[in-house]
Amino acid sequence: MNRTKSSEAIVLSQKAAGENNTLVTLLTPSDGIVMATLYGGPKSRLRSYITLWNRGIVWLYDNPQKNQVKITDFEVRKYHATFSENLFKFYAASLAAEISIKTRAAGTPSSCFHLVGGFFDGMDLCGEEQSRLGLLRFLWRFLELLGVQPSSHCCGMCGKSFLDTDTKKSYYNVGENNFICQDCGEGSFELSGASLQYLAALSVLPPAQARKMQIDERGFEQIKQVIFFLIESSIDQKLNSIESGRGIL
Repeated sequence: MNRTKSSEAIVLSQKAAGENNTLVTLLTPSDGIVMATLYGGPKSRLRSYITLWNRGIVWLYDNPQKNQVKITDFEVRKYHATFSENLFKFYAASLAAEISIKTRAAGTPSSCFHLVGGFFDGMDLCGEEQSRLGLLRFLWRFLELLGVQPSSHCCGMCGKSFLDTDTKKSYYNVGENNFICQDCGEGSFELSGASLQYLAALSVLPPAQARKMQIDERGFEQIKQVIFFLIESSIDQKLNSIESGRGIL
């Protein structure tokens, strides 16, 4: 039986394991979240390759006797160097990694891998302002992978379309996980009509077109509050990246 295999992978986290070894968490398109051990001290060639956010081809050796997966090689294709140079990008990448790990790749390894990889690649090419919008788009699409993304096209109670430009105000209804118009009552989070229209457009537009859309600062904060709440509610726990990155994200 061949115990060595290769796969595309993104490095999501690293943790010391003993004096010289490292426990690495990888996101792969076939197996989702994979925990593997990187052997070797500071002089190890692989140490410089297997660093946070790097994407490439990993070679893994499965040792069933020790119930352990070992990293034998890694070919870097993307370095994402700007994440260590910008505090927002670092925390945004950390949030994407944390939710991928805690949701086990949202139960859809291939889709999760391509979503995270696209987010990382796009953020690496953009400035901080564009990356902030990119984080909202990523999280909204991640909610779709989890199957908990609420419909943003119409009121969940009366069916009134939010795509109508006359819509001035709406609310997120926590109990029913839907958006409702102001005529149907109030919810925990208020959103402007423009905010709902932005989310509705993200649900149907291809990424290239979605990246061209803009939202004002008020709308951005409204959407961020709802999306952060939905992400944490979906896994029923606070996220370390949001808590430690408060004021940055």
